[in-house]
Formats: sequence, structure tokens, C-alpha cells
Amino acid sequence: MSKIGSKIGKRLGSRLSLPLLFSFAVFLIFLVTVIVTGLLFYLADVFGLIDEKLVMEGTVVPLLILISCIIIGTAISAISSRKMVRSIRTFIDATDRLAGGDFSMRLQLKSPPEFRILSENFNRMAEELGGIEILRTDFVNNFSHEFKTPIVSIKGFAEMLKYDDLSRQERDEYLDIVIEESARLASLASNVLELSKIETQTILTDKKSFNAGEQLRQCVLLLASKFEKRQLVLNLDFHDYMLEGNKELLNQVWLNLLDNAIKFTPEGGEIVMSMKKRSGRIVFVISDNGPGISPEALPRVFDKFYQQDTSHSTAGNGLGLTIVSKIVHLHGGTITCDSLLSQGTAFTVTLPAPQTQP
Repeated sequence: MSKIGSKIGKRLGSRLSLPLLFSFAVFLIFLVTVIVTGLLFYLADVFGLIDEKLVMEGTVVPLLILISCIIIGTAISAISSRKMVRSIRTFIDATDRLAGGDFSMRLQLKSPPEFRILSENFNRMAEELGGIEILRTDFVNNFSHEFKTPIVSIKGFAEMLKYDDLSRQERDEYLDIVIEESARLASLASNVLELSKIETQTILTDKKSFNAGEQLRQCVLLLASKFEKRQLVLNLDFHDYMLEGNKELLNQVWLNLLDNAIKFTPEGGEIVMSMKKRSGRIVFVISDNGPGISPEALPRVFDKFYQQDTSHSTAGNGLGLTIVSKIVHLHGGTITCDSLLSQGTAFTVTLPAPQTQP
């Protein structure tokens, strides 16, 4: 019977909302106070502890009953409120620990339903804050590494350039490295500023309608020298589909994806670019037959500063794909990456087509 009673109590507690539970608790406190007070006065009357003269006067007994009710009611309220106060103290302690940086803190309050919802929201908030803290730490570490490496390189080669016994060839080589590392620093600063601007942008501005196929052709022409230098084969399937969005931002998307494809495609390799309409959306695919991306690295390709090449010997700073992803999502689109080792990589960008477009 006790198990059945406890189950009924749990179900009743889970169904009662906080206002109803509070009202029910107040009613029980009043009821228990009246019963206990009445029982005490009945026992006092039975054992002759109450003088008949006091009863006849008619003012002392009500006063005694009032004082007894206050004392007994206060005592019962203090005892019954311990559970609720304990839950509130648990929540206060949890928020203190969370404010102190302990993002592993979790609440397990089960009843009333409002406290359960409070626990779930608190746990979700703690989890999100923990993830943000990890991202922040990774960002600082990666940014420090990316920023420090070219500075150290520039400093080292600048010091070597002070020697008078350097040959003209060595001096030119060191100067080229200094120029290259300076350009890398400038690119890093530019990308960080661009990413910061895009991340704070919630509304797409400077929207216009333009020919997406023509934009892709222009991007290919801009990178034509890189294609020719690596003797890459281009397989293009463009159409004159109209697209609505920020042309300058989308230009960065195609240039970043194309530059990545060129960078990782072996000399004499092939890059395929295609676009087609599907269910009111335009699907762009840029693929290469390069070395591919490992299954472990694939989920992180859009993370800030992430590079599969842990030696950081490959040109770039790991921000290009992050910027691409932010721009695509800002346009209400999606971007995915599919890759197989030794077979190549394909990036698929899906953007909404204008409503008036046939």
C-alpha cells in the first residue's frame, strides 16, 4: 500500500503546477493548524486544564486559540517549507558555481513541474556555456598560434638580413619569406575582421538580383592564373540562373571554395563546378579529386582556425570555410562537405531561388 501511495503522490506532484501546489500547501497548513489546535484544547478540557471562569468570560479562550494557531501554524509552515527552501538553495548554489566558471554543474529538481522545467533550462544553459567556453579557449589558442608563427618567422629572417656576408640570392630569399609572412598576417587580420563583421550581422543588407552563372564565370577568370600554374582541368556546368542576395558576400563564398579546391588538387588534377535548380532552390557543387579529408576531420571543417594539416604548413589560416558557412547561412542557405580519402572533396551550397524565377 505504501508503494501505491508513493506512486500516486509522485503522479499528483508531477501534475500539480506551482500555484496549485502552493494553494494546496497553504490549505493543508491551515487545516492541520486548526485540527492540532482543536485537539490540544479538547485534551486540555478533558483533563481539566482550562478554568470554567475563563471559558465563561468569552474573551480569553479566543485569544488563547488565536495565539496557539499562530504558534502552531508558524511551526508547521517552517517545517513544510523546508523542502521548497532546500530546492531554492540548491538552485542558488548551482548558479553560484556556474557564475564561478563551473560549467559541469547540473540540476536534478523533479517537482513541482516549474522546478523541473527550471532544471532542464539551467542544464541546457550550462551545457551551452560550457561549449562556448571550449570554443573561446580554442579560438584564443589557435589565434595565438596563427598570429605568433609569422611574427616569429619575420623577426628571425629580419635579424638574418642584418648580416653583411649574405649573398644576393639568400637576401632575396629571406625578403620573399618576410613578404610572404607579412601577407599571411594581413590576411589573418582581414579574415578575423570579416568574420567578426559577419557574425554580428543578423539581417542581410545590400540585397540585389544578379546572374549567379555569370558571377561564377567571373570568379573562375579571377583565379585563372592559379588554374594555369597547376595545369588543372576545369569541368564547368553553369546556367544563367538569377539569385537574390549580397553579391559581394557570395563572391567570397565562390572564391574561397575555388581557392581551396585549387590548393588541395594535385597538379594536373580536375575540378568540377556545377549548378542546378531543385525544389525552388539553386544547388552549387564544387568538387576536386585531391587527397580528401579524413572522417575525423570532416565534422570540423567549418570550425574557426581548424586545419587538417596540424603542421600548419599549408597556406591559409583556417578561417575561410568558417566565413563561407556564415555567409551561406546568412542567405538562408546550407553548405555541406562530402569527402573520401584519396578520392577528393565536394562542397554543396544550396541557396533559395527568387520566387519570380521560372
